[in-house]
Amino acid sequence: MNANSRHRTSQQHPDIPFAPRLAAMVAMAALSIPAPASADTPADTSDWKCTQCPFLQGYESNVEVGALSASGANAYFGRYTGIDHPGTYADVGASGQLRSDDGSYANYDLEQLGLASREGYVEGGREGKYDLRVSYDGQPARLYDTAVTPYQASGTNLGLPAGWIAAGGTAGMSALGSSLASAPIETDRRTVALLGRFFASPGWTLFGEFRRQEKVGTELTSASFLTEAVQLSQPVDYVTDSFEGGVAWSGRIASLRVSYLGSWFEDDNDALTFANPYLPIVPGATEGRLSVPPSNNLQQVAASGNLQLPWYATTLTFAASLGWLRQDDGFLPVSTLAGAGVPAPGSLDGDVHLSHYALQLASRPLPKLSIRGNAAYDGRDDKTTPIAVDYVVTDTFPGGTALTPRYSEDRVRLDGGADYALTHWLRIGVGGKFNDDHYGPGQVITNTQETQSWGRATVTPLSSLTFTVKYGDALRKASSFNTAALPADENPLVRDYIYAPRDRVFGSLTGSWAATATISWTVEGFLAKDDYRSSPLGLLAAHQQRASTTLTWTPRETLSLYIDAGYERMAMLQNGYTGALTAPWLSADTERFWNLDVGGRWVPQARWTLTLDYLLAPSYDNTDTAVGAAPQAFPQNWTKLDSARLGVAYQWTPALQVHFKYTREQYNSNDWALNAVGPSTVPNLLALGIQPYRDSVNMFGLTVRYQFGHDSTPRAAQ
Repeated sequence: MNANSRHRTSQQHPDIPFAPRLAAMVAMAALSIPAPASADTPADTSDWKCTQCPFLQGYESNVEVGALSASGANAYFGRYTGIDHPGTYADVGASGQLRSDDGSYANYDLEQLGLASREGYVEGGREGKYDLRVSYDGQPARLYDTAVTPYQASGTNLGLPAGWIAAGGTAGMSALGSSLASAPIETDRRTVALLGRFFASPGWTLFGEFRRQEKVGTELTSASFLTEAVQLSQPVDYVTDSFEGGVAWSGRIASLRVSYLGSWFEDDNDALTFANPYLPIVPGATEGRLSVPPSNNLQQVAASGNLQLPWYATTLTFAASLGWLRQDDGFLPVSTLAGAGVPAPGSLDGDVHLSHYALQLASRPLPKLSIRGNAAYDGRDDKTTPIAVDYVVTDTFPGGTALTPRYSEDRVRLDGGADYALTHWLRIGVGGKFNDDHYGPGQVITNTQETQSWGRATVTPLSSLTFTVKYGDALRKASSFNTAALPADENPLVRDYIYAPRDRVFGSLTGSWAATATISWTVEGFLAKDDYRSSPLGLLAAHQQRASTTLTWTPRETLSLYIDAGYERMAMLQNGYTGALTAPWLSADTERFWNLDVGGRWVPQARWTLTLDYLLAPSYDNTDTAVGAAPQAFPQNWTKLDSARLGVAYQWTPALQVHFKYTREQYNSNDWALNAVGPSTVPNLLALGIQPYRDSVNMFGLTVRYQFGHDSTPRAAQ
């Protein structure tokens, strides 16, 4: 019986308590049950039905067909969807499953088939025996559609049009304006994978997965001819093949997984060659060359598992792996100048050995006490033989000899914590971390150490109210700075923030409150302050504050509303100077982000469902500088996203649903480094003319979803 009939039944007997009525119904049901068969007469099970079976028997499928119409769409709007220009797009998808009595099954789920972001999988097999899965994932990355360039691409060779007039600056390039053509900066990443598993027994599984990923398109890069620079649209065509196979075992108190992984990256291009649009500084220097990612491969064997120990509910988890990275592509010629006379070595013959070991322990020695600890070691042993390379500056001036660096490193990580329930309303915890990194010869430092400790308290004064406070600090120390290991002409007073000594304090507050059965509220706050007190130049401080809150209200099953809001502020302080005889500069950069998201879901009638979401997200970036005693403020950078989404679904029949979607998005941004900067705006920069992101989009969608097939799963009585 349905909910309404249950309600009517209770109204028919308002004066009879529920417990006696339940007993009476049980007694009447018992009178109607047939007497059990004797031991000599087997029971007739032909009419027995499962009312709670969890698995489908038969098949069912859903197909969705429709269209999207987008006006004003551009690269920013289509960054990961592929809806990157005005027009109509197919909105097609399908899903379904099939199961038979012998355990054979097949499932599929295909989404966004009409877009470059299409994805899906098809899998099948037999329960407890084997399974196979084929999947596809498309990821379009639309970066800029405002770029223009005079370069004409022929593979990875970027040439200038016939009749090009070289000049000492962009203003003198008389053929520039008439030679410009659109150069979208965009890539498509496509991944196909095949996964198979064979269940040899309840405890043993054999598995293997092959994955192929292709990335094609263009990326943004730049180069220089001493004091003159160009921005370039670089063609990319990468392929990565990987295979992982192994065996897994699972028992009552332990499990183990052993695998092999191989990954092969291929880039058939040796270099990006481009014509020099400027007057050559040295006769004959009419082109430049940039290297591209070299082909390489990784081989790795790994093992992992866990063990349940018989004491204090203790679990031990472990992992180990050994790997080998190889790269042996040939070096490019040191100079593009014919007869430069600078010898080039054959290839790097890169050989790096990787190792990883990790151990984790979690235990509950007392009913109110839980402890955990982790230890990990990561090793990178660079066995590449150093090579002395003669080099030139911007393909023109001899620069001396450089020794190819080596990047060996050993990392030890220790962390752990404990939690104790003091009372039913108070739980406290403490924890810490210790990191110890050692770097191989030839690097600017030899060792860093970082210690971190924190304390936490969780208070539950009411069953509906919980909040947690956490506070901690950290200190990173570093060895002395080896200035001799710096590349040529780098400032020895600048410290890389990844390795520089640092003081950190941080704290957080989180809370949740179920005010009523229909209202819930959560809050979160975070504060972190990083200070680099030992850095003479470079990054001196980085401070962050973050707060967010979410309020939800569900007055009834057919209506739910929410409000989500957040704020974040990041401030950075850095200093430096452009030369030993110049005045030092100080820069303070402050970034602020807001977001407000309001929406809900409403089912006014059984056939109708409405969803609405509105998002407002502005951000601001202020940079203030002082050169010597003269303050100078950069123009403010800002962004603003204003987006609204409406969905209306109508259940025409039990099998047919019509869905209408509408999206309105306005995004504006201001970036002083890009605003109105065209190819010839800067005299010594031939730019691509990329402009700040902006869009104003209205997108309508109408789809029809139809469910068909046969589901023989018995249903519980209604």
